[in-house]
Amino acid sequence: VSQSRYGAEVTHIDASKPSVARAKENAFLSGLAEAPIRWIVDDALDFVRREIKRGNKYDGIILDPPSFGRGAKGQVWKIEEDLLPLLKRIKQILSDNPVALVLNGYSSGYSSTTYKQLLKTITKDLNGELSCGELAIKESSGVRLLTSGIFARWEN
Repeated sequence: VSQSRYGAEVTHIDASKPSVARAKENAFLSGLAEAPIRWIVDDALDFVRREIKRGNKYDGIILDPPSFGRGAKGQVWKIEEDLLPLLKRIKQILSDNPVALVLNGYSSGYSSTTYKQLLKTITKDLNGELSCGELAIKESSGVRLLTSGIFARWEN
């Protein structure tokens, strides 16, 4: 796979075929139609398990898990049960010199501090820094921010 102008290759995984189609359209509209992006419709946990077996490693991972969902083969995803096990497996596919691990969230009942603590659980033996906060969108007037979610980030 050829590299982008920034040297990155991207693998995009989502269990929802319509979500992958929408992401492809967004990439096209953003001028990234020819970017080195692998589009995969699959359950994230199944994909990570296979990547562990293959020995594939990633320098950066961005997760945007739903509160509840179904995998490509009907697997049930419940964030309160499945997020930490997924994160523990993701740790196994981070490269020897990872750059970042980002966790976005929109689930009520979770705070950015909770997400930060989850990332701390799996990054405690890595150099780097943890941060967390809110995702926000500026109103068209440019005066106020509208909260739209939370994030936690580990970066080296």
